[in-house]
Amino acid sequence: MNDNTEAMEKLTFDFEAFPLDTGDVDGLVNLLTQIFLRTNVDCEAVAKALVEMSPLGCVYRPAEEVEDEDSENAVYGVLSMLELDGIAHFQTEIANLFLNRARKVATPDIVKKFEAIFNNKDNKQKNYLLVNERMLHFPDQIAAPAFKSLKDDLEEMKLLDKINNIIFVSKIRIANNAQAVASTVQNASGNGKKKLGKAEKKRRAAAALEAADVIFDNIEEEILFNNAGVLKPIYFQYSVENDVESDSKFHRIVKDGVTYLPYRRVTILSKDEFVKFVELVGQVVA
Repeated sequence: MNDNTEAMEKLTFDFEAFPLDTGDVDGLVNLLTQIFLRTNVDCEAVAKALVEMSPLGCVYRPAEEVEDEDSENAVYGVLSMLELDGIAHFQTEIANLFLNRARKVATPDIVKKFEAIFNNKDNKQKNYLLVNERMLHFPDQIAAPAFKSLKDDLEEMKLLDKINNIIFVSKIRIANNAQAVASTVQNASGNGKKKLGKAEKKRRAAAALEAADVIFDNIEEEILFNNAGVLKPIYFQYSVENDVESDSKFHRIVKDGVTYLPYRRVTILSKDEFVKFVELVGQVVA
């Protein structure tokens, strides 16, 4: 999709944050499909689990004074969390998705970090999925108050101090030249001598992507990775180019003559890192 993101029209009418309720399930499913593209994850079950966590988090809907029949149950965004530890089928599906993706593209040390979270059989840890999804070009100013409210909810519900890790999925676009370099590395041999091992190929491919220009669909999420070293979260990223329809606004875009391809970045945050992130969002995105 040849797309100048700077020129795209922003949503201009007023929005408000509301607690999640059962009427939001269909709208939540539409948003969740952007995280779990063409996977086996039951998005309806995830949506219902998010609703069950209410009053934690919020959904964004048109303000009541501009709401009409068509927008009454429309969900333009969601910010909430759900627990990952458990035997519900959707929890197993999420674990399998991220572990399989990590094992395919991440370095062994990062894979071990994710395995420690998702192989939490004794339930000694409390691990959560943070869902921060908004329609493309939704006003970014809502991020700061929404994240502060989420943190306040966690404190009021006495959940914050029980959290060990938070998994956070970001929609990003990576400059196309990085993918070309990464693909070349994956097929390369060691300077014409012996072939590179799988771990070394992954390390070099990850380094190629790491050095590339990145565009974040939700601008506050960039703060996780560009913050003067205040936060240094663990993450991996994988391409979803083949999972997005070629004519979709979520597919490739062109900006300043550079083509950017769609990826998902999966990040681990500790409780303390999450709290610091919320503080940074309040300082930067206001």
